[in-house]
Amino acid sequence: MALPGFQDIAAAGPIIGVVLLLVGLALAFWGHGIWASVMSMIGALLGSSVGYLFGAAAGGGYVTGLVLAAIGAIIGSILFTKLIKVALAFLVGVLAGAAVYALLGGTAVFTSGQIDMPLVAALLVLLVVFALAYYYIDDLIGVITAAIGGLLLALGIYLLGVTTNVVAALAGLGAFVLGAYVQTKAIRRKRAMRAMAQPPAAAPTPPPPPPPPR
Repeated sequence: MALPGFQDIAAAGPIIGVVLLLVGLALAFWGHGIWASVMSMIGALLGSSVGYLFGAAAGGGYVTGLVLAAIGAIIGSILFTKLIKVALAFLVGVLAGAAVYALLGGTAVFTSGQIDMPLVAALLVLLVVFALAYYYIDDLIGVITAAIGGLLLALGIYLLGVTTNVVAALAGLGAFVLGAYVQTKAIRRKRAMRAMAQPPAAAPTPPPPPPPPR
């Protein structure tokens, strides 16, 4: 059984573009409600990929790779579901680090004995953004998912090849801004309704009256 070549991957570009576009729209405007399911799916995909690579590297063939891929998918889904805030914050950090690495002209070509400064800067940005995103995750969940959705939408339009890169970037930016506004407003409305639904705090019990004078 032959592995898919670059031509097959390139031919699947429009299909991947449509999937990314739809997922990007969903995350941009409804991310705060579906992010748990999305992170579980991402964990399953990453876990299955790692499991298959381990099986292939061990020389077990396709059967071993598929078995380890299934096990990795289950473990990855559970981990990303249980550690959902950590996973989402780490994903935001990875995206920020990748953006910094690309802006600094990183080439992913490493020379022994030399420090790759773009990589060092990207790792520092990853750590800082991860810490900030994790600390403010509850307040920024709408903004974070809108940012990820806008990025995926821009990438999907780019893979479809129906317009220029500038238009794709502007579409992603517009989805991010509008989605962040819509989601933040919806989250505030839900919090206000939740606060109104809570019963008022019971008044403290008054102290007993003093004993009568003798």
